[in-house]
Amino acid sequence: MKTIENIVLSLVLVSIVLRSDNLDNIIVTAKTKQDIETTAGSFTIISKEQIKQMHVSSVQDILVETVGVSLGVNSSSLGGRESISIRGTQSKHTLILVNGKRISGTDAQIGHSDFQYNWVPINSIERIEIIRGPMSAIYGSKAIGGVINIITKKSNKIFYGTISLLGASNSAKGGNETDVSLNFGGNITKKLHLSLAAENKETKPTYQKSDTSKVLREGKKVKNILLDLSYIIDDTQSVSASYLKGRELRSNTNTSFSSRITTFYDAFYKIDKDNYSLSYKKNFSDTTMDIKYYVTESDSHYDVSKYAHELKDSVLNIEFALDSFDNHFIITGFEYRTEAYDRVYDNTSSGNFNDEIDYKSAYIQDEIEMSNDLILTLGARYDKHERFGAEFSPKINVVYSINQHHKLKTSYGQGFNAPTLTENSSSYIVSHGPVSFQGNDDLKAEKSDTYELGYEFYKNNISFKSTLFHTSIKDLIDYRKISSGPTVNQYSNVNKATMRGLEVEYSQTDLFKNLDLNLAYDYLKTKNKDTNEELARRPRQNIHMKLSYTFAHKIRSSVRLNHTGKQLDTSSNKLGGYTTYSLQLVKEFLKGFSAKIGIENLSNKILSDTHDYNIKGRLVYVGLDYSF
Repeated sequence: MKTIENIVLSLVLVSIVLRSDNLDNIIVTAKTKQDIETTAGSFTIISKEQIKQMHVSSVQDILVETVGVSLGVNSSSLGGRESISIRGTQSKHTLILVNGKRISGTDAQIGHSDFQYNWVPINSIERIEIIRGPMSAIYGSKAIGGVINIITKKSNKIFYGTISLLGASNSAKGGNETDVSLNFGGNITKKLHLSLAAENKETKPTYQKSDTSKVLREGKKVKNILLDLSYIIDDTQSVSASYLKGRELRSNTNTSFSSRITTFYDAFYKIDKDNYSLSYKKNFSDTTMDIKYYVTESDSHYDVSKYAHELKDSVLNIEFALDSFDNHFIITGFEYRTEAYDRVYDNTSSGNFNDEIDYKSAYIQDEIEMSNDLILTLGARYDKHERFGAEFSPKINVVYSINQHHKLKTSYGQGFNAPTLTENSSSYIVSHGPVSFQGNDDLKAEKSDTYELGYEFYKNNISFKSTLFHTSIKDLIDYRKISSGPTVNQYSNVNKATMRGLEVEYSQTDLFKNLDLNLAYDYLKTKNKDTNEELARRPRQNIHMKLSYTFAHKIRSSVRLNHTGKQLDTSSNKLGGYTTYSLQLVKEFLKGFSAKIGIENLSNKILSDTHDYNIKGRLVYVGLDYSF
C-alpha cells in the first residue's frame, strides 16, 4: 500500500476519468477506436434517455431489461435482495466499473448481499455499457460473465443542471418510495470543469398483508454524492480528481430507520462507501498515456451481530494507447492492485479477521485492420497473484463486414475469477449456528472458456444483432464437508458448469410515424457438469419489449413488457415464468420543466413463496424535473 502511495505522490495528485471524445459512437469499455458497428464482441448501450423512460430505484432496475441479463440471488435472498447474472454466470463473475474503475464486489464476500448496485446517483449516469462475455484479457479477475461500466455525465457547457423530485406508491403493504436528486456542473474557467451529483432516496419495507412480521422486501435509505473536477493544463495534457461518497441503510422493521434493532427480523445493515481517484493524462503525437490511481472502500456494518465487513481496493494503473503503426491500434498497460478485507467486531476481538493480497498485472490489445472489411483483435493479460499463482487470459476477436450493412463476428476468450480473501485463507473461520465455514490456502482461480458467433445488420433506422455463445467454467468455488459433529465445511474447487444460448436484439425508429420499437430475446441452457442437472435460478428465456410514441403537444409515452421464463429453484423444483408491464407519460411545459407519471408492474404480478426473491407490487409514481 505504501509503495502505491509513494509512486502516486511522486506523480501528480490529480485524476482523470478515461473517456472518449465521441461517446455516442465508441464503446469506451472495449478500449477500441472502432465505431459501434465494427466493434468486436457482444455489447449493449443503455443511454440516459432510455433510463428516463423507466422508474429506476437502483442500477439493477436498469440492467434487468437488457438482453443476456437476468435477475437472481446471491446464496439465497434475504429481504427481497436481488443480484444480476450475465449469461447464467454468478453475480460475482460480473465486474462492475464506475468510469472504468472497479467497485467493491460485496456479493463475493458477504452472504445474501446485493450492496454493489447503489454506488452512484442515478441522475448522474450518462450511459451504461454492458459487455457480455469474458473481459479478463483487459480487466483481469471477475470478468468471466462480462463487464458493466457506469459512465457519468460530463459537459462542456458553461453551466447546466437538473433538479428532480419523485414519489411512488406501492400496492403492497409498504414499499412506498421518495427520491430527491440534483445534478449540475460546467466550466468554472476555460480550463477548470466541475460536475456534482447527489441523491437522497428512500424505499419503505414491504410486508405480507396477512402477516406483517414477514418481510418481503427490505427498506432502503440511500444517500450518494459524486464530485468531479478536471483541469486542462494545455492542448496535450489534463488532470482531474473525483470523489464518490455514499451511505446506505437497510431495514426489515416497520419502524423508522433510527429505531434500535433487536431481533433477526429487524436485521439492519449500515453501508458506507467511498471512492476517490487521482490521475494524469498526456497526449503525444500518436500516443496517449493515462496514469490513474484510485481507492474503493466499503464498510458494511451488521447491527444484529455487531460486526463490520471492511473491504478496500487500491489500484495504480498506467496505460498507453498507441496509434503510430499503420493499421494497428494498440492498448497496453500495467496495474498494481491491493485487495484488503477486515472483519471487525464491535465489542470483542474474538473472531476478528484481516488479510491483504497484491496483484501485479500487465496487458496488451492489438486491433489490426487486416483489410477494409476485416478487423482482427488480439489481446492478453498476465496477472500475478501472491497466493494462488499466475493467470494468463488471452482473447481473439474477428469482425468481417460482408458489405456496408451486414457484419459477421466471432470470438474466443478466457476469463478467471480469483478466490476472495476469506475463501483463500485457511485461518478464516466463520460459524452459522452448528455449521462452520473455513477458508482454503490451496484454492485455485475459477476459469472460463467462451466461444461466440454473431451476425449483425445495420441500415438507416434499423439495427439487428444476434449471437450464439458457449461458456464452460471449471474449478468453481463451493464448499465440502471436512468434519462433522460440529460440521465444518471448507471452500474447495469442486464444480464445473456450462452455459450456452442465443441472444437477439432488434430496434427500429419510426416503425410507424412517431413510433419506435426495441425488442430483445435470449435463450439460455445451463448444466452442472458434476450432477448433469440444470443450474438453479437461471431462466430459460427472457423477453424485453418497449414501444415509444410521441403524441401531439410533445407528450412522450413508453410501454414496456418484460417476461422472465421458467427456471428451477435450489431444490430442483420447476418455477413458472412471469410477465410484467409498465407504462410512462412525460410532458414538457414552461421552460425547462417536465412532469412524468407512470406505473410499474401494471398487472400487480406477485411471485409465489417458492421464489427466493419478491418483485415489487404495482407501483404508481409521479415526478417533476427542472433543467437549466
